[in-house]
Amino acid sequence: MQLMEQEKQRILKQLGARIRKLRGEKGLSQEKFADEAGIERSYMGAIERGERNPTYYKVYKIAKALRVNLKQLFDY
Repeated sequence: MQLMEQEKQRILKQLGARIRKLRGEKGLSQEKFADEAGIERSYMGAIERGERNPTYYKVYKIAKALRVNLKQLFDY
């Protein structure tokens, strides 16, 4: 069970780092990006730190705000 939790945390941290990297490449502040994605800034920060497990719909909104498809978002 602990191994699965560690795997989950690793995946969430990878996703968060990928979102932060793509956001940075677009020159967007976290606040502006969260606004464009329609997600509260503090929640977006938690996603980027790998502390939250976003729903599929939130991940879709993030990809749309980054102007990438889902495959590109998960290409880490």
